[in-house]
Amino acid sequence: MKAVMVRYADDFVVLCRKGQGAEMHRRLKHWLERRELKLNERKTRIVDFEKESFEFLGFRLAWRKAAKGKHYPHCEPSPKSCGKLRDVIREETARSTQWKEPGEVMERVNRRARGWIGYFHYANSSRVFGKMQWQIRERMRRWLWKKHAKTKAHYGKAYDNERLHNQYGLIRFPLHTNWPTP
Repeated sequence: MKAVMVRYADDFVVLCRKGQGAEMHRRLKHWLERRELKLNERKTRIVDFEKESFEFLGFRLAWRKAAKGKHYPHCEPSPKSCGKLRDVIREETARSTQWKEPGEVMERVNRRARGWIGYFHYANSSRVFGKMQWQIRERMRRWLWKKHAKTKAHYGKAYDNERLHNQYGLIRFPLHTNWPTP
């Protein structure tokens, strides 16, 4: 099998058989130099995909073993991508936003989450999506609790999951991927 290059803009991954990585790296470097381009050595590495994962375009790819014993390429949002969404949500729900109406804040949070979901709703995203849904719910509970100057715990019925989604309109993360049927 020949090597395959997967490219998006100036980011790319070269997939090749085990043991061919060093030769592919050398050939690629030579090919780029002839075109007066340079390979970013800081970002370039050879990976044995069976032993370690790598990140590409915000996804983490890893070789995993399924419950039935079969191996498969696992693809999910990277921790760095999840952290960026958490940072954005943190900005939207900072103390300085408590003067805003809950509907306005929910809409901004939903807009950010919807874009993230649209990009990452692929393959094995369910576990990460469940975790992100939980984190955003917790952040919104805390924001509402502080906005309404509550003194009791915020885990009561006042801000339960159903109320967050139905009354306040918080987006629900899709927790299943629709696999194409042949």
